[in-house]
Amino acid sequence: MGKYNLIVGIALLLFVNDAVGGSDDKDAIWQAVHNNSYRTAEEIKRDEFRNPEQVLRFFEIDETSSVGEVAPGRGWYTHILAPLLKEKGRYVGLQHNPAYYGKWPDWAKQLFAYPEKIKNEQNLYGSNAIGTWLPAVEGLPVEAASLDVVFIVRTMHNWQNQGRLENGLKQSWQILKNNGVLAIVQHREDESARSDREAASKRGRWKQSDLISVIESFGFKLVASSEINANPKDTKNYEKGVWTLPPSLALKEKDQEVYTKIGESDRMTLKFVKVSS
Repeated sequence: MGKYNLIVGIALLLFVNDAVGGSDDKDAIWQAVHNNSYRTAEEIKRDEFRNPEQVLRFFEIDETSSVGEVAPGRGWYTHILAPLLKEKGRYVGLQHNPAYYGKWPDWAKQLFAYPEKIKNEQNLYGSNAIGTWLPAVEGLPVEAASLDVVFIVRTMHNWQNQGRLENGLKQSWQILKNNGVLAIVQHREDESARSDREAASKRGRWKQSDLISVIESFGFKLVASSEINANPKDTKNYEKGVWTLPPSLALKEKDQEVYTKIGESDRMTLKFVKVSS
């Protein structure tokens, strides 16, 4: 009887595994998002709002792509992109340029050290990856027409606020291949809001129509948009702008439960291509 139960148990286990599908039969994007030891539990919690697998597929990023990630920050997307690209593609970290951070010397020091950080962490990034800055003060951060994708997530407001918008978009165009993708995810402002571009950016947001217009004026064409990262619960009018919401929760304990239930900000997801010169 014990032997029979063992046989039945093994057969059932094989059936379940076959029906559900093990991780071995998933593609590289699925593996990078769902079977990736570089991602922390806290990072994975954000998937509910950031939808990384759907985002990468929308922008047609795969393991062979050469991708420049703008403003990697603490590495939320880096920990997905770098393992995905390190064998067959190329990861390029396009960090904030320390030249813009004279008022914040500690932060500028970290930014100066960024390229060396990439070199020293080849287990994560691979030997083909580099770290640099966008926009570059002189020349370009990488070779012209060398990237398939420039990936800009939640930082267009920083470019506007710190006077980097024009140079950032010009250099993004230059380093992309013809028909390369400018991938944008950005906190969204209501179209009906009275705030102008400057005021919206100080709260972390852009009107979608305004952002499309600006980007297209620099030689890009919008080819697709998605509501992957939309959040209708986000009313967009908060004391501390988008940073009132998770994960920042800038008001600390004040109404934290309310903002946690809202979740992360409402975001536009826009796919542009470089138009040939």
